[in-house]
Amino acid sequence: MKAAIIEHYGSPEEFKIKELPTPKIDEGEILIRNRASSVNPIDTIVRKGTVKLVSGLIGDQLLGSDFSGTVLASKSERFKVGDEVFGLNSALKGGSYAQEIVADAQQAAIKPAGLSFAEAASLPLVGLTAWQGMVKDGKMKSGDRVLITGCTGGVGYVAVQIAKALGAHVTGTCSAKHLEFAKSLGTDELIAYDQAEIPKDRKFDLIFDASGHYTISDMKENLTDDAMFVSTKGGADGFKGALDAATDLLFQKRMKIVKMNPNAHDLEKLAELVNSGKLTTHIAQSFPLEQIAAAHRMLEDESFKGKITIHID
Repeated sequence: MKAAIIEHYGSPEEFKIKELPTPKIDEGEILIRNRASSVNPIDTIVRKGTVKLVSGLIGDQLLGSDFSGTVLASKSERFKVGDEVFGLNSALKGGSYAQEIVADAQQAAIKPAGLSFAEAASLPLVGLTAWQGMVKDGKMKSGDRVLITGCTGGVGYVAVQIAKALGAHVTGTCSAKHLEFAKSLGTDELIAYDQAEIPKDRKFDLIFDASGHYTISDMKENLTDDAMFVSTKGGADGFKGALDAATDLLFQKRMKIVKMNPNAHDLEKLAELVNSGKLTTHIAQSFPLEQIAAAHRMLEDESFKGKITIHID
């Protein structure tokens, strides 16, 4: 099978297309003919070798977490051959930049029928981060006033739609050039961060830092008495970001760092929102597997909105 691997840590140019044997599955796993994946900030962190002590010091590395495709073999009662699924593997484990992949059946769900494979593959990591960060960590409820930073990025644009679907009043921040896209997501109020700062007298019941650019110290004046600040900083900025956020966490009881947990239950919640028309996907650009390096370069440029996907023929 065809796969995009790196033999050495470094720039996007380290990617090579290579033929690999079909992986074998164990109990509780499924073999998938993978049709699409996507790129996430954690993928670039692994590619650069920032977490090599965890991902491995030597040997070929097969990256990628999000996937969507058709089940080829199953050792789980949850899926049968022919099922169209979507889900994700651990980003550190990787494996999704390939034609055939193995996945834990508890980290996959039936693909929403209305989504293409590429659209479905754009959703798992960002969708679970947004859902778990706001609903589980942030305890968001209907009527809450929610601030979402980076509301047109991969996590942010999904977070806006989830918050609106659950009845929140949403203020988003984004660049001025992406304001129209942000409006189309259903935001109630918008702040162009390159034109204005968030007013210090504006109060929120939940601040969800989808951009990963802030700490609670930056926004403590914007929190109501019982509010929560939820950060994605650890995932966005790697070890330094996690350290910055953890330092705040030591001194603040109202902050949480999203520790995204891949699981079928939450994937099915996302699928329900898609099937009900309350959650749509937006693909900034889709690249063939052979152009994975270009996809990584685009991700690092950070000038896009939505998600970058990989289609695997």
